[in-house]
Amino acid sequence: MHLNLSHLQEVCKNMRLLQQTTTCDFSLFLIYAMAGDIVYADIKHSSSEHSSSHQRSDSHHHGIFLKVECAMIIILLVIVIVLSILVIQFKSARHTKNNESKEKYCTGQNKSETSTSIVSFNSSTASKSCPSEDWKLHGGKCYWVAESEKSWNESKNDCVMKNSHLMVIRDIIDMTFLWQNLHASASYWVGLRIPPGEELWTWVDNSTFDPQLFSKKENKPRTRSMKCVLVSYIEIAEESCERLHQWICQL
Repeated sequence: MHLNLSHLQEVCKNMRLLQQTTTCDFSLFLIYAMAGDIVYADIKHSSSEHSSSHQRSDSHHHGIFLKVECAMIIILLVIVIVLSILVIQFKSARHTKNNESKEKYCTGQNKSETSTSIVSFNSSTASKSCPSEDWKLHGGKCYWVAESEKSWNESKNDCVMKNSHLMVIRDIIDMTFLWQNLHASASYWVGLRIPPGEELWTWVDNSTFDPQLFSKKENKPRTRSMKCVLVSYIEIAEESCERLHQWICQL
């Protein structure tokens, strides 16, 4: 809106000459006021447009920043998950490798011990010879198995005549000889008994009986004469020393 203020001022000057100044001055005041409102409104409108534009720009930039932050958080989470998986796989592989090393070590050690035992067994077997072909070499010891039958005391005396003694069972090697050489239907005297006047089972070499090595069957009813032990293919049992059985000498 364009107003010719200089023309209005000229009109008001002529009206003052006609003594109508009040009306003219009031009209000028209104015109100036309207002009000021228009300018203020223009300024305000321009300022509002600038502020709205600035707010839209800030909102756009804020949205971009949020997207960037979200993307960075997702990338960090992926990195953490990948690193965790790698650490777990590394620990698992290391644990498996340690177990394999232990197994190899144990296997090698067992093989070494077995080889040592075999060598020791073979050496002792090779270094010792038995008196005759009637004797059987086993585990570095010689055994003689009788075919006839005698009482326990007679069997013991026969072994003494052969410079030996009734069999003393010490370990699994002696037990293995029994399993491999006894007849299924026969029973054999061994050097275990309760000596006269005593109550404990004792071997003929005066060593005590170890019940953890094997258990002997106790016959029921048990008599006073059952103070000697015989072995068979299926059991080790108490027996009367006067009974006749085969026997085994050991050297």
